[in-house]
Amino acid sequence: MTSPHPTPHAPDALTPAPGATALALAAEAFLAHTHPRAPLRLERVTLDGVTYSCAPDPAALRLNRALAEEVVMVALAAREAAALTGTPAPSAGRDARLLLDCALTDPDERETLDAYLSVLRGRARARLRRAWSEVQVIAAGLREHGELDAAQVAWRVACAQGIRATLLN
Repeated sequence: MTSPHPTPHAPDALTPAPGATALALAAEAFLAHTHPRAPLRLERVTLDGVTYSCAPDPAALRLNRALAEEVVMVALAAREAAALTGTPAPSAGRDARLLLDCALTDPDERETLDAYLSVLRGRARARLRRAWSEVQVIAAGLREHGELDAAQVAWRVACAQGIRATLLN
């Protein structure tokens, strides 16, 4: 038996809603904000993507493992936020696999690239879960204004952390 009510057209599963896109980009902006090193210095975040002040230098990534891991986790942030919310992952952004591959020099490490990427994916997801309120505050500002610069992201993070500290005390 058919339903007497017409079924509305379902949105395209490959095109994320503006709210989901804002959350994914806010997650990337938040993790970049928490690691203010050169390749992660945020210039601005818009609904089209996150803009950094410079690109990561492969030689620097090879010399500094902590920097390489931070850069890769930030590159994974938007996809992990999309996975947490059950929405399609944005296609734009830095390629985390390529960045990690550039950072690895030992052939034995390259054999474990997928496992290493999985560990970094889990670490990025855990950081996002702990700071989900900050991500939501950044996303709300992004939906409202369409663009946030680094100072506005920092201010929203500080506000969200201040509210959390007040509520928990």
